[in-house]
Amino acid sequence: MMTKLRQFVRTWCRSERRQRLALLAVTLLCSLPASAVEPLRLTTDGRVKRDPVILNPQGTELLYVLHDKPNRLRLMKLTLKDGQSAPLHPDETRSEFEPAVSNDGRYLAYVQNRGNLSLAMVVHDLVENKITELPPGGGFSGMHSPTFTRDNARVLFSYPEEGRQSIYSVDLDCKNRRTVVASAGVNNWPHCSPDGKRLVFSSTRDDDYELYVAHLDGSELQRLTTSPKQDIRPKFSPDGSRIAFTSGRDGNYNIYVMGADGSGLAPVTTHVEHDDYATWHPDGQSLFVVSERNGQFDLFLVPLP
Repeated sequence: MMTKLRQFVRTWCRSERRQRLALLAVTLLCSLPASAVEPLRLTTDGRVKRDPVILNPQGTELLYVLHDKPNRLRLMKLTLKDGQSAPLHPDETRSEFEPAVSNDGRYLAYVQNRGNLSLAMVVHDLVENKITELPPGGGFSGMHSPTFTRDNARVLFSYPEEGRQSIYSVDLDCKNRRTVVASAGVNNWPHCSPDGKRLVFSSTRDDDYELYVAHLDGSELQRLTTSPKQDIRPKFSPDGSRIAFTSGRDGNYNIYVMGADGSGLAPVTTHVEHDDYATWHPDGQSLFVVSERNGQFDLFLVPLP
């Protein structure tokens, strides 16, 4: 763990003097009990944020969503080396949110608001600068929570239709739709395991948002959690052995981690304010989290206890 933190500090700090001071701090922190290690704050503007995701395989850039106007959500790119954020699409006036990046970093998918709660899904080939989209359906509907399969060949998403919200997939041209998970209630926030064989998602099929895993064709369904409050936004760890997610089981939204089979449940955060939108650092030893502190919302890097 100390080695991973030192590597991150060398990337984060620009000057040699800052590196020496920060590495000394890391050494001291790693000598403390895990509960005493404080998260590393990555942004300081305090504005509402959501949906962080690693933008490149090297883990040097983070994509997140900023609520920069009362009626707009904007995609932002954070460079971890210098801590600078900038709009990904500076001239875009429509809300864009829920980004996902393919395993090889070539493709970006996100939801784009087309007006009156009509949501399209956009898939952008960042190498060839080719954009395809899945347009909204009729009425107040649209795609949610896109995520790529591990072979970078298809995009999964959640979509409300016929009184339920199911999980579907399309190819990179947003064609050849397939049903992946269908049941009564809402099925949302799909995420694929690193080996490409399993899918974790949240569902209200049993009256409350709980976490489930299944094969990519929806078979071999298994329930992982049972709690009186919502368990949402699950993410497999880089090695596939663990799942991070947001839960309100203790009366407030905090981040939890458990084994991929539902065993070994443990809290990562226990703050009185909200912690949400966890995504794994490539090292598998820490999480990027949107945390509320004193009414301010910022991105933090949280070491796992």
